[in-house]
Amino acid sequence: MRCRCGKKAVFHSKVYRVTLCDECYPKFYLEIVKRSIKRYNILKKSEKILTCVSGGKDSCAMAYALKELNYDIELFHIDLGIGEYSRESFRSVEELSEVLDLNLNVLKLKDYGFTIEDVERRKVCSACGIAKRYLMNLFARENGFDVIATAHTSEDIVNFFIKNMLSGNIEYISKLRPRIESFDRFVAKAKPLFERTEKENATLVLTLNLPFTQIECPHAPQDVWKEIIYDVELKRRGFKQNFVRAIVKLAENLKLDWKVKHCKICGEISNTDICSFCKLRSTYGVLSNQS
Repeated sequence: MRCRCGKKAVFHSKVYRVTLCDECYPKFYLEIVKRSIKRYNILKKSEKILTCVSGGKDSCAMAYALKELNYDIELFHIDLGIGEYSRESFRSVEELSEVLDLNLNVLKLKDYGFTIEDVERRKVCSACGIAKRYLMNLFARENGFDVIATAHTSEDIVNFFIKNMLSGNIEYISKLRPRIESFDRFVAKAKPLFERTEKENATLVLTLNLPFTQIECPHAPQDVWKEIIYDVELKRRGFKQNFVRAIVKLAENLKLDWKVKHCKICGEISNTDICSFCKLRSTYGVLSNQS
């Protein structure tokens, strides 16, 4: 299969009706990311953007795209303390920061009194999400960032939507919009890759030989719904992206109902008197040691 320029192709898409080589694909990728950002007003060139990188292919692709599109970004990584996985992830983001010539900011969860390895197995994924959201927001606000960018893909959005619909958490769907504006102590959140697929991101980083870790988190569960989403996509090309655009329309029509309280321990925004992060520290970390 040949690219439109005549070279051997590395990417073929029936959705976009394109066949592209290793030189043409990165340009195409940047154009479709740029189009999403402009259409949904996800980011502004005047903003200072904290770009969250895990070490995986998706956040690597996001960092490259935002740098090439001339956004004012710095990288941000959280060391969760998950053995070799965290060590390899850090090596990848450190190399990425050198390749892209971007400042890298790193926080270690252990500096807050515990690591993900301290959390009981069945609560690991929930604790990981709580810790990352808390530390991203805290660091961004304290260091003058206007917005936090995360590399959620179309698969992530569809997966989250299905799970919350089935569990009856319909109000959570409002959080799936590509950008949530700042309020109180909450820094604006952006998902510039919400229309992109994991395949598109993987093709980009492999084509450009960008550093990323292929090690999967040892605590990652087998996600049946993602497998179902992939199966549907095989039978109906473009399903994920069409579905995620419909989800965004729905999310934008739902009111974001923030119940603003402040944690009595740390002062951050919380739905309850004590925020979820401080509860984790109380159970597994320094707060429990001090009690």
